[in-house]
Amino acid sequence: MTRVWNLGIARYGVGALALVLVFSVVACAPQDQSAELGALTDGWENALNNGDVDGIVALYAEDCVLMPPNAELAKGQGAARGAFGEMIAAGQTGELDTITAKAAGGVGYHSGTYWIKDANGTIIDRGKYMEGWQKIGGEWKIVHDIWNSDLAPFAGATTVAITHNVKDGDHWLAAWQGEDSRHDDFARHGVANVRVFQNPEAPNKIGLLVDVADMAAFEAFLNSDEGAAAKAEDGVIDKGMGFYMEVK
Repeated sequence: MTRVWNLGIARYGVGALALVLVFSVVACAPQDQSAELGALTDGWENALNNGDVDGIVALYAEDCVLMPPNAELAKGQGAARGAFGEMIAAGQTGELDTITAKAAGGVGYHSGTYWIKDANGTIIDRGKYMEGWQKIGGEWKIVHDIWNSDLAPFAGATTVAITHNVKDGDHWLAAWQGEDSRHDDFARHGVANVRVFQNPEAPNKIGLLVDVADMAAFEAFLNSDEGAAAKAEDGVIDKGMGFYMEVK
């Protein structure tokens, strides 16, 4: 009888322990937070279409990583402000369509497709994206953002010849050579295949031949604080600058 009683206590103890473990697992299982990401993505789209760059930047973590197409990796909220602020300055709008949104336990991801229109309502890009989200300080933030165009690089680009004077031709040419040159800066703003020219008889007269994916976005860059700083650093003289578009 004693052994049976002890065995009963043992069985009761095992059963109780199993029950406690079941309740613990249920209590600790992360809640599905996917709907929250969907709502925040709607906010991203609305901010872009309403010209609210601050609203977009607020969705990104301070140390976020951006991986745009045909450009180098960029980090930080400043990179987000530069990339999406340029789109807003050019009058671009867009739409995001969700494929998958999953989140639990303070981490998640969101994938979908996008299209972008210029100020005239013409679709200039379409593609897909993947965002990594994390709860930081109780708020969801984008920590990784990668997007890829479905279009061939610079499809439909406009070939543009640019002529202008500079203060010092050799100094200006140096900015186009080596690592982190103006080639990289232009590429980040949708300008490719940059060819540089200099008048041998008047070395401060220079020219560029470039392929521009979005002329409005390129002009917005040139007129931005970033563009003004680059021109000042390179000694570019704005007066007399000429733009010549290829006639097809």
